[in-house]
Amino acid sequence: MQRIPEEKIDEIRSQVDIVDVVGNYVQLKKQGRNYTGLCPFHGEKTPSFSVSPEKQIFHCFGCGKGGNVFSFLMQIDGLSFVESVKKVADLAHIPLDVAISQGDSSPGNKPDSQESKMIEIHQLASKLYHYLLMETEEGQDALQYLLDRGMSEQELDHFEIGFAPAHASTVTTFLKKREVDLALAVESGLLTERDDGEIVDRFRNRIMFPIKNDRGQLVGFSGRLFNQEDGPKYLNSPETPIFNKRNILYHFSDARQEIRKKEEILLLEGYMDVISSVSATFSNGVASMGTSLTEEHVQMIRRVTNRAIICYDGDRAGIEASFKAGTMLAEQHRLEVFVLQLPNGKDPDDFIRSEGAEKFAEIYTHQRLTWTAFKLQFFKRNRNLQNETDKIAYLGEALAEIGKLDQAVERELYLKQLGSEFDLSMEALKQQLQQTVVVKPKPHDYGGPPPESYGEYPSYEGDGGPVYEQFSFAQPSGVPSAGLTSEKRLLKYMLEDRDAFIQIRNLLEEHQTDFYHDNYKALYTHLIGFYASGNDANPLALMDQLKDDMARNLVSELEMMTVNTDVSIEEYQDYVQSLTKSSIERDIKEKEQALLTATQQGDMPAALELARTITTMRATMKNTPN
Repeated sequence: MQRIPEEKIDEIRSQVDIVDVVGNYVQLKKQGRNYTGLCPFHGEKTPSFSVSPEKQIFHCFGCGKGGNVFSFLMQIDGLSFVESVKKVADLAHIPLDVAISQGDSSPGNKPDSQESKMIEIHQLASKLYHYLLMETEEGQDALQYLLDRGMSEQELDHFEIGFAPAHASTVTTFLKKREVDLALAVESGLLTERDDGEIVDRFRNRIMFPIKNDRGQLVGFSGRLFNQEDGPKYLNSPETPIFNKRNILYHFSDARQEIRKKEEILLLEGYMDVISSVSATFSNGVASMGTSLTEEHVQMIRRVTNRAIICYDGDRAGIEASFKAGTMLAEQHRLEVFVLQLPNGKDPDDFIRSEGAEKFAEIYTHQRLTWTAFKLQFFKRNRNLQNETDKIAYLGEALAEIGKLDQAVERELYLKQLGSEFDLSMEALKQQLQQTVVVKPKPHDYGGPPPESYGEYPSYEGDGGPVYEQFSFAQPSGVPSAGLTSEKRLLKYMLEDRDAFIQIRNLLEEHQTDFYHDNYKALYTHLIGFYASGNDANPLALMDQLKDDMARNLVSELEMMTVNTDVSIEEYQDYVQSLTKSSIERDIKEKEQALLTATQQGDMPAALELARTITTMRATMKNTPN
């Protein structure tokens, strides 16, 4: 296995900005010198994830994860070190002729997992399905069906759409010839086992849509019937170690960059809707896997944008689904939500194929409904507004919604619309609005990001509108001891300056003291080996050599610290003496506990000896400079 030279790794790392890479996975906002966002490695309500363009590192103050651009990709995409370097090299357009194999001994490499093998099996099947659709007589009926629906061969290639024949063992035989573990293929959901033990294809006589997870890995399929045979219209892969509908949005990994560019996501119902929206140049479209929007979906969305455009089918079920999804996004998670309602109840695929991309773009851009406007329309459904009882009930619902709005201009706009529609005066509507009590929970109860920026949260008080409160990063609880602070500062200086490392190491040996906390002691040991190998100070390169995640996280935490850069050896000595004093304090506490035990047991000689020792240690500590 060929190793990547350190110089090449440094070159690749230097050619890519970590903010750009992380920004493909996390919605980042500029805050001071760094960028902040919601951590992709743990669920959180207040952003505690920070990326430093100056240091080229990331660190989460909530869960503690941190590292450089390589370790970020290793953790979020499940890559080995070499795979992450190759991915960054591709982003930087740097040629890297290095093969990836099981024998990779680079830092961070992991043996091939069962999950990765399942993904490889799906990739093999996807190529077979696509070939059967595009190149065989058996797939001609399915191909013609798709062409008749207005799809082009370019779209079929781009989305890797395929065809599963009606035979029971097409894929099974194909995989068997390639010596694939069929039991693993069954576990992956691609094949199924009959009661008699025979293994057969799960998908038959269906048009096949490959499904990727948020990391772009092929993890499942959805098969669509295209003729009059019995069975569900769509058949999805079952729940497996790599496939869970709650965590997957169709086209999300491919749409992420366009979502960030447009600063909004287009939520659609079906695969064909997504494909048509992409053909209409709206590549920010995604669809859930035949299920309602889930909390996991919302978390994925929140990490890349704060604005969602809902464009579901125009029938009754689609309108109700829009209301349900919008309520979750806007009212539970405080995203900005708009709704597109296409004419004549058409779904996006039918509308784009029949009316064209330009007409869809016109509605998308200029005819989107605000969430409040959509709700006011939604509340009219199933009401007879010629009936006074229904009319009064509707006006009560409408005023309750208008009363929730933060902006006076918005409230005025919708009140005028109501007044015009029902021939009511503004005075009467405003008087009724004042009598409508709306309790507004604070946004942090929802766990959503603040509107417009991560810099402040609105706090509601009565009907006076939002009052903004500043927030800060979530920091570890508790006040660090003087010894802990000294350990952090010493390691920080040693990380960033080889001469400082030499000076501090000499002081530690001179005072016969050491780091107390295990993680810090381990990092100190790593630093000794790093500098002994002839390296200059380079925290990013050190991270690449650390196989321990805890050590890598500690480096990122220390790198995020702000310390005085103009530091003298006297300051180093003060910190080392603080370590010595902390060590003596710990020893005294141990001796005091031993003294208490000896006294309780009546062992007076031992108690007297311990008392003398404690007195001597206290005197030593008193003479130790602060």
